[in-house]
Amino acid sequence: MLCTFSLFSQENDFQNWCSFSIKKKVIKKTDLTLKSGLRFRENSSVRDKHFLDLKLKRKLNKRFSFASGYRYSNNWDRELQSSNNHRFYTDFSYKNKIVKRLDYFIRNRWQSQVSNYEYKIILRQKFTVAYNIRKSKITPNIAAEYFFNLKDGVNKLRSTVSLSHPINRKLDFDISYRIQQVFHVNNPETLFIFEGKISYNL
Repeated sequence: MLCTFSLFSQENDFQNWCSFSIKKKVIKKTDLTLKSGLRFRENSSVRDKHFLDLKLKRKLNKRFSFASGYRYSNNWDRELQSSNNHRFYTDFSYKNKIVKRLDYFIRNRWQSQVSNYEYKIILRQKFTVAYNIRKSKITPNIAAEYFFNLKDGVNKLRSTVSLSHPINRKLDFDISYRIQQVFHVNNPETLFIFEGKISYNL
């Protein structure tokens, strides 16, 4: 499927994404997470986006969870002119086991986004499979996510391979390699993304 979509791409770019998040349990089964991220484009040489994300997540039971959040971002276009973006989103997630040590996750996200006085509603559905390696703290996973809106249908696809590793009891580190493809635009592009994430549990 990835090879098929790549045939329609006209532009390629390598990007670097990095983020740091802090998570705090506010009440039983409910966490508050603050995340800050920075992204670079054009072979990781030009700043593309900086964002702050605040999310409240509650576990309904061991399989289902619900979350709601807000993201503020500052974006830079090709002329390095900045613009602000506001995003509100709601997540409904499900997780379960396929077999022993192999888990799958489904996240459904509805987001409304305001940028340059333009309002968009997008459905994002993400599927993840993670494997718990025996006698190892490293957890590899693969994920696929599509973006859907009523005007264009599916207009973005992300495919990701990542490794997660706890540094200590409170600190986790993730590295990922992602391919992102965009459709229904004048100059569709394929992004090759290296991402590093650090998360800290208070």
